[in-house]
Amino acid sequence: MTDRPVVIKAEGIGKRYVIRHKRERLSNSKFKERPANVFKRESREDFFALKDVSFEIHRGERVGIIGKNGAGKSTLLKLLSRITEPTYGRIELTGKVSSMLEVGTGFSPELTGRENIYLNGAVLGMSKKEVDEKFEKIVEFSEIGRFLDTPVKRYSSGMYVRLAFSVASHLEPDILIIDEVLAVGDQKFRQKSLDRMKEIASNGKTVLCVSHQMNVIRDLCDRVIVLREGRIVFDGGTEEGIKFYTEEIKSCGQEFFDLRESKRPHFVKVRTPAESISILNENERAAGTDKSLKFTLRWKALDDLQKVKLRLVVRFADETNAGIALSDAICDAEKNKTYEHTFSFDTSNLFPGDYSAAITLYQSDSQGGSDYLDHVDKALTFTVYELQGRDKSVIYNHQFWGHVRLADLVVTE
Repeated sequence: MTDRPVVIKAEGIGKRYVIRHKRERLSNSKFKERPANVFKRESREDFFALKDVSFEIHRGERVGIIGKNGAGKSTLLKLLSRITEPTYGRIELTGKVSSMLEVGTGFSPELTGRENIYLNGAVLGMSKKEVDEKFEKIVEFSEIGRFLDTPVKRYSSGMYVRLAFSVASHLEPDILIIDEVLAVGDQKFRQKSLDRMKEIASNGKTVLCVSHQMNVIRDLCDRVIVLREGRIVFDGGTEEGIKFYTEEIKSCGQEFFDLRESKRPHFVKVRTPAESISILNENERAAGTDKSLKFTLRWKALDDLQKVKLRLVVRFADETNAGIALSDAICDAEKNKTYEHTFSFDTSNLFPGDYSAAITLYQSDSQGGSDYLDHVDKALTFTVYELQGRDKSVIYNHQFWGHVRLADLVVTE
């Protein structure tokens, strides 16, 4: 037990959202059968993002909050940041809370970087003099000095993150709350931010961090809370928490994506409808024993086709493109025949975090272009859990080097 004072206390908190479903449109025949239902109200469904969550956090603790997508992590941080209120339960906070839950949280897009620094300081209850004293450190840390007097609506996502984190971490918060937003920044700034959060905690401040990056949780946190379906299922040491989480992911088994009802873009004449994708090795990837994403794609040919190929466009959580992967010709296809093919995609150059992928089945045309056979945006989603035996310095940095990894140079003599 610690003798440090409690700065965050949650007692039985829950958060309910209402999901509304559109009412059924009745045909004339249905109207004759059930005229009373024509004016039926839309249906409502209660969804609890958090259920009966209780915990205490002491001053100076560095707490990682982890769990699968939809576990309630971001909802919990919003409650602790006072962005929204719990449906039931009670939260006690002691001290100033500075939070960074998404890119540009608390920024006014029409104001400049300079003006937003002072705006955020005012929100935290600081005087202009107090912000003046921190101003140079904030600008230096954020590395956006040249663009300080540019409206932040013109900033890239990386610039947003650098300034937002610098402001949040330098305006003397007692409690710093950070969501997965640092996944947008480059590797150098991530490490700089981690060092800054450690410095804050060493000065007796409290840090809460949500991340899918287990190396970040391991490097930063001295305690881990694991959420599952809105409830706390683990609260304890960092290594034990990470082990609990990865074992839970391993038990989930194969992930399946039904693509038959997915909306297709208007420019695609579907000739090979993709029916489903199954991720085959989620257990191995969660356990850190496989660097590749293995998946099976099921599709049907509506025409006779030659040299069908697959294109995979991978996107970051902020919807920017991470890169592209292409297959050689998969096969020639016969009309009305269904096919299944298994692919392996190396994810070792992707930084830990959440990703989505669009798939395109196509064949090359005579001019060297692509004849689209089917295209599904967000056909699958996946998580890169942590780096596997790689030096952080060699991670491919898309924001610095660009989105395309060109072919290696060949020495000819």
